Amino acid sequence: MDILNITGYHRRPSHLVAENKGFFAREGLEVRFHEATYAPDHNRGMAEERWDMSLSAADTMIARTTTDGVDFLLFMQAEEGLSAYLIGRPGVDSIDLLRGKLLAGDPGDSNLDLIRKKILHSHSIDEKEYDIEIIGSSPKRLEAFLQGRVAAAMLTPPSSDKALAAGGVILADAENYVPNWPLTCGWALRPWLESHRPIVVRFIRAWVTATDWLCESANREECLSLIMEQEKLTRAAAESAYRKIVPKARINRSALNTVIELRKEMGVYQPPHRPVERFYDESYWRDATGLST
Repeated sequence: MDILNITGYHRRPSHLVAENKGFFAREGLEVRFHEATYAPDHNRGMAEERWDMSLSAADTMIARTTTDGVDFLLFMQAEEGLSAYLIGRPGVDSIDLLRGKLLAGDPGDSNLDLIRKKILHSHSIDEKEYDIEIIGSSPKRLEAFLQGRVAAAMLTPPSSDKALAAGGVILADAENYVPNWPLTCGWALRPWLESHRPIVVRFIRAWVTATDWLCESANREECLSLIMEQEKLTRAAAESAYRKIVPKARINRSALNTVIELRKEMGVYQPPHRPVERFYDESYWRDATGLST
């Protein structure tokens, strides 16, 4: 049995299914999941080979590759779409009220922070008009929110549900600003991928088997129950996560290019700009599935 150490912000539906239905074990894999809570630590740990691979946003991988010069590469796409909300504290019921306020962030230049920049730019608010404290993942940002340390935060379920229950106000739904966002992708250091190709192919095959299983209508309710039980999500949040699953973990080149164009627009990706093909290698996926894109 080969051990894989992977990281991410929480286990995704396909991961839960592959684990609970024995699809990882069938491929001779013991997958050990390490929850990320602070993006700078996650990014540094990936660069230092603390974990083998990450299941997190393509934007994070592109940011660290283009800004930090780390040779990361994407090998599959697990989810597309985004359930994330800019939520204000009670009394902060307008985006205009965020001027001069402190907002929660993590890591500052990518993922939900990039989307927060997009939302506020769309309302003619420049990042110089508010302050950001780099706090950590959604649960950590929620803590700061509930303590009244920040005026607003970008949050995902179940943290967003808890913020709303405490009187928070949805100021913006991220999906309205960045539709079809490549939310969760598998990525790793290129040298590690190249030296562990058979293991990566087996991991993708197990993941794709899980997506095939959960996409069967007869298995939908069992999958939703698994998500709610193990990730502590409401049914609505579990259904939202279910809808984001990419069948067969197929890479969406167009979605990845959307990330690149947004990074250019927000001024966080400086020239020279690389073509989208620089950031992924679909040959691992083709070997795992026997399919072509």
